Amino acid sequence: MHREVTAMRTTLDLDGRLLKEAMARAHAHTKTETIERGLRELIKAEKRRQLIAMSGTGYGMSLRTFLRRRSDE
Repeated sequence: MHREVTAMRTTLDLDGRLLKEAMARAHAHTKTETIERGLRELIKAEKRRQLIAMSGTGYGMSLRTFLRRRSDE
């Protein structure tokens, strides 16, 4: 699958200490890399939370089975 990347320049007011710690913990080389990684992780966590909330709502399979099938695609 090919993803089209659209760059967006923006100005942010961030806590410098928070950003430095995030960069160090993520072993990121740039602020952009750190922020993008954080956004991806946030999106993954929210998708996971939503899937868990939907479990047992008529899919006829466990969350584990659903995720396994999804990763096989």
